[in-house]
Amino acid sequence: MKGPYFAKASPGGQLMIEILVGLGVITTVLVFSLVAITHATRLARSARNRLEATTYANQVLESYRNQRDLDKDTFFGSETCSPTCGTFGINAMYACTMSCAFSPVGAATVVEVEVTMSWDDGGGNMVSVKVPTALSKYDI
Repeated sequence: MKGPYFAKASPGGQLMIEILVGLGVITTVLVFSLVAITHATRLARSARNRLEATTYANQVLESYRNQRDLDKDTFFGSETCSPTCGTFGINAMYACTMSCAFSPVGAATVVEVEVTMSWDDGGGNMVSVKVPTALSKYDI
């Protein structure tokens, strides 16, 4: 068939090479897109876990603050703090620890509290979030 509407076949299999190069380019773009999507998903999960851990740590601090508010003299007189505050989340994903430093020793009026939430990121790495605060015996 002759006419302006039909392209002439290129000689020597050049069309086959063009097809293979095109497939290679498309495959490369798809692979890089998949890697980018996987990385974005991992970052989103990490951010969500960090936010959940911070929320749970703030809940522990709020509970400790409520204990102080119930009876300040007893709270500061005992100068004790439980180092473990349990586990949180689905399947107890987050492990909680708490450290306290009362000052001045013997007549405490301030306690420095730090709650640490730790979890496994799914790749065998332990990740943690620390939330510190200071609680005072007297209202400011």
